[in-house]
Amino acid sequence: MSIEDILKLAENFEIEGYKFYMSKKEEIKNSLAKEVLEFLKNMEKEHTEYIRMVRKALEENGEIPAASVDTTKDFFKEKFTSQKISKTPSEDDIKDLSILRMALLIEKDFVNYYDKAAKRARELENKQLVKILENLKTWEESHVELVKKMIEEIYEKNSLDLGFYPF
Repeated sequence: MSIEDILKLAENFEIEGYKFYMSKKEEIKNSLAKEVLEFLKNMEKEHTEYIRMVRKALEENGEIPAASVDTTKDFFKEKFTSQKISKTPSEDDIKDLSILRMALLIEKDFVNYYDKAAKRARELENKQLVKILENLKTWEESHVELVKKMIEEIYEKNSLDLGFYPF
């Protein structure tokens, strides 16, 4: 797999993640969970734009743009310390939970992809691409943690202990 192939596939993954969050944010009932999906939608859009800039720079033999700062930790601190999960009926929480579990799987897939792609970039001895892919992996890892926290909040709110934890 070439560098271009790796970045093209990464861009397509990010676009599909954006589409998922765009479609599901209207279905979710809990206001905090809705904010989480909106945030993730925006982050996937930023990742897509960043990957496009990297691809363009590589095509033009230009300078690779610096990675933007991941704001997931700021969002996490602000939202989870300033507000509690809203009082939605438990039926709605269960529906939200299924969407959040899908989001968790998507984010974990992104982490796995970027990890494997970074290994491939190391094999190609492209240190610049390794750094880019590791940054993307780190960003996606923070998204995994954000979704996990939202799932835990729903579990706690509804006193759910199903013996199943998706993480």
